Amino acid sequence: MTHGIGMMIATIGLLLPLASADAASFVLAADGRARASIVTTQPPTPAARLAALELQHYIEAITGARLPIVDDSAKVAGARILVGESVATRALGLKGEDFAPQEYIVDIRPDTIILMGRDWLDTPENRAEAGRGTNWGTTLAEWRKEIDYAAATGQEGPEQRIELPGLFDDQGTCYAVYDFLERHCGVRWYGPTPLNIVAPSKPTLEAAVGKVRRAPAMPYREGIGGGWPIVKAQWNNPSGDQLDLYWRRLRVGGEKWGGNHSFMSFQDRFLQENPERPELFEGARPEYFAHGQEGGAGERQFCYTNPALIQQVAQDARDYFDGRGIKGYQVAMGDTFAIVPLDNGRWCKCDTCQEALAKDKDNKRGSHFNTGTATHYLFGFIDAVAQEVAKTHPDKFISALAYHVYAYPPTEFDLAPNVIVAPCLQARQHWAPLVWQNDLDFYKRWVAQPGRRVYLWNYYCFPMEPAAIQGWHCFPGFSAHTLAKQIKMYHADGVRGVFLCGIGEQVDYYLTMKMYDDPAIDADALLDEFFTAYFGAAAAPMQAFYERIEAIYSNPLNYPEEVRKKETQYHQNARVAWECLGTEERMAELQALIERAQARASSDVEKRRVQTWTEGVWDYMAEGRRAYFEEKAAKKR
Repeated sequence: MTHGIGMMIATIGLLLPLASADAASFVLAADGRARASIVTTQPPTPAARLAALELQHYIEAITGARLPIVDDSAKVAGARILVGESVATRALGLKGEDFAPQEYIVDIRPDTIILMGRDWLDTPENRAEAGRGTNWGTTLAEWRKEIDYAAATGQEGPEQRIELPGLFDDQGTCYAVYDFLERHCGVRWYGPTPLNIVAPSKPTLEAAVGKVRRAPAMPYREGIGGGWPIVKAQWNNPSGDQLDLYWRRLRVGGEKWGGNHSFMSFQDRFLQENPERPELFEGARPEYFAHGQEGGAGERQFCYTNPALIQQVAQDARDYFDGRGIKGYQVAMGDTFAIVPLDNGRWCKCDTCQEALAKDKDNKRGSHFNTGTATHYLFGFIDAVAQEVAKTHPDKFISALAYHVYAYPPTEFDLAPNVIVAPCLQARQHWAPLVWQNDLDFYKRWVAQPGRRVYLWNYYCFPMEPAAIQGWHCFPGFSAHTLAKQIKMYHADGVRGVFLCGIGEQVDYYLTMKMYDDPAIDADALLDEFFTAYFGAAAAPMQAFYERIEAIYSNPLNYPEEVRKKETQYHQNARVAWECLGTEERMAELQALIERAQARASSDVEKRRVQTWTEGVWDYMAEGRRAYFEEKAAKKR
């Protein structure tokens, strides 16, 4: 019997279809005994191997029955669960190559279950594929993490080393198994550790006959993290292996797209040789760099009107698309090559660049962070490169952000159709209505462009990031209902994917990733299910605790009056957190709810889960308020 899953309730209704009493079904286990075998090919794909282990683990955790995993060379008597492509699936007319990327099937028959999709194949060619995505510290190859599966899942016994499929490798078979475990077995992954996982406990488990063939609604879904104090505590301090496994369970990754600052290696290539990376140096080309500026690799900008620079970047893109790999910290994956300037405004002072910049000096609204004061200058450069690349690689794409001083679309020319754009939105700044309206306006202008591929970069890092960097505690940014509305809008507007810059807390992150996969999810139903399944007898006060924080954080009336009236950038600070939001009266109300939850929690699992929120959220808030007023009093002395 496996150990570690916090077993809670036997009826979970958000995804689990209930069969009628006389409906045909497949019996996985009866009275704690296995009634089926898991069949894979030999050797299985990395996705099929993980999927088979996950299926075996959770069925045993639910029923106590350990289903054997056998390869398709064995004769299997009785019911079969076919995981990944095998001799048996091919005999049924199903091959992995016939599925679209990320597409999978869950086909339940009275004597056979088919769980499969398109999977990445472990070949030298696939191993050698180059790519670096939006999280540019990690290459495609580096995403294929090796973990100790036994330790990550809380099982007793020896190490069980496996290599996980990369986040951007095809892994339709994993998606099929995770869909099956959620929809037909009632498993919920509310976090990466065994304490965070909810599943029923029952000796007999069966699944109603039926079939679904689908793919995630949003092709690209990237958001990882977990190191900030609130979510780290809510997730019960997970290990790295548990986090890596969790991203797969939530279907993080998908389509190969990348968009991030992409010129970090240009000085090592074209200014002077770096002794630590001598292989990058190609020769001195000082004309590529911004005139009248200095600075290191992440500081000195470029002469974006220089024809030689345009040709160089176009050739870099061609080299990547022709299979010559990536150079330094270039951002490129799949059919996309990113062109994103360095993150500062140290623009070239040559006459041509200054003339281009002058066109947009008034292209802004107030003093918001996202404006268009360098739109035509930078998108002119991006467009010129894209047009060059299209001459030789018409089926490839140049990836750009719409960010900061180049957030607004250009109006003097139509951007080349092979340019992918990712507007950068302050999704959790909705409490500052003019900030969000400015972002919403330029977002809508981008998605309205016919045929334009649009992704998003969403800042879920606020308000936690500035607090963590500056050493104070924020008022939590719980925003589930607002985020759900935004995500439905993204789906309706045809957005292909979202990169989360930082992730939301436990509930916000889970809801976000589930709704990227399926926009039909009812956010209120998901929240009701989470609190009921996760906290049991303590559900009511814990849900009230979350929703009260969410209501306080999201209401513009709780912020200084200027936030609602001035066209300028706003972020939460310590004064706003503890004088405007976390007032003495509200903190007393929240404390009462936490104490009520602590008193109501009945089982050990419920008490431990309430404690993760007590330590991660309530204690964090109480300490933040105490420290703020102590520091304020000390300044007066």
